Amino acid sequence: MYNWDKDIDVPALLEFKEQVDSDDICVKEEIKKQLLNNRFLVHVLHNKELEDNDAVIDDFFNVNIKPYYMIPDTQSSVKNYVCYEVNYDELNRNNSCIKILQVVFHILCHQSDIIDSDTGIARHDLLAALIIDQFNYTNYFGSKIKLVSDKATTTDTNYACRTLTFEQITDNNLVKTVSSTPRFANKIQGEKIPLDG
Repeated sequence: MYNWDKDIDVPALLEFKEQVDSDDICVKEEIKKQLLNNRFLVHVLHNKELEDNDAVIDDFFNVNIKPYYMIPDTQSSVKNYVCYEVNYDELNRNNSCIKILQVVFHILCHQSDIIDSDTGIARHDLLAALIIDQFNYTNYFGSKIKLVSDKATTTDTNYACRTLTFEQITDNNLVKTVSSTPRFANKIQGEKIPLDG
């Protein structure tokens, strides 16, 4: 029987934002925080509707800044996007303790708003430069991350795009949190960590 208790269950789900076991969610939360703290990036995204309505910086999230690579089919006022994804690959089959974290930014700018009027720079190039400046060789995710790819891409005839890929070597899910206490997980296949701690 499905028995949902909003007062108990929603806070339990929100714990995944902070839990060390959920690398994908934790990394995306850090990216969100860093992007929304970059006043230059938010300004260059150029959302006049939000700016004219005295929006707070968090209002740009899920509008111009998206934690997934997907834009709506029809846009009216929103013309420029920074989308991001997080991927993991095993570094070496002989070493199950490490993996490669990839953070991929997809920057999309509509042709009708392609030049930043304050600088004269193509908006997608300026947004890419701001992201590179903010993330390259930082340790936001626990160790140094570096830019490994910067490519011009296209989605259709209306958007100019840049795709940035950053990589770092990180641990491969070595921690299991039980009753709010993180501890090293035993990687022996089939072993279950008891929930009683």
